[in-house]
Amino acid sequence: MSHNLINVISAMAEVAAVKPQGVSGRPKQPVVTISRDFGSGGDVIATRLGQRMKLDIYDEQVLKQVALRLEDDPAVVRMLDEGFGRAKDMWLYRLFSGKEIGPDSYRDTLIKVVMSLGRLGGIFVGRGAHAVLAESCALRVRITGTPEICARRMAAEGHGDEAALLAQAKAINHRRGQFVWDVFHSRLSDAAQFDITINTDRMADFEDIVDMLVGMASAIHEGRVLKDNIAGH
Repeated sequence: MSHNLINVISAMAEVAAVKPQGVSGRPKQPVVTISRDFGSGGDVIATRLGQRMKLDIYDEQVLKQVALRLEDDPAVVRMLDEGFGRAKDMWLYRLFSGKEIGPDSYRDTLIKVVMSLGRLGGIFVGRGAHAVLAESCALRVRITGTPEICARRMAAEGHGDEAALLAQAKAINHRRGQFVWDVFHSRLSDAAQFDITINTDRMADFEDIVDMLVGMASAIHEGRVLKDNIAGH
């Protein structure tokens, strides 16, 4: 078993040792994790879903909580958040600050923050939350799209030049996939890591997707699923 995987399991076990809040170990409100490709509409879907279900959306808040727990500068924590490969760029910061922050401490703290917030309910956008909450009462969603179509959609919405957006989509998708692999040894291309994968290439509007996710998230939260698939239920 790799050192990284041992650290992940240890961090999860530490948080799981504290009894979750809510009835029968369920979170107080529904929990949804949304992993998304750049330009696929994942952020829009997360926002609309949060509005419909009156749930908090955890994106930048997760990063801020990680920085708070590590008692470190959010800008420094963001370097790790953007990719473990940037850890080598932090030697100068460590030299002058005397603080030692690296992939292991970031990973362990990220897991604890996500699991702690997960007890309250809400929507987690990115950061491998689907892997952290794989055994919890959460709906794990993957929103995908062909890079070329996503770039075309973004350009049509006035976000920039299509060619530049295509290059950005490929770079960001690669970085997100690499991050999840480095932290959790999980592949975003593995459909088994999600409860549902939605390709938005032919979706003109996302309301039908939101309607479906509202029903699925409510069903899981209320226990209207196969109990053997959810730990502790």
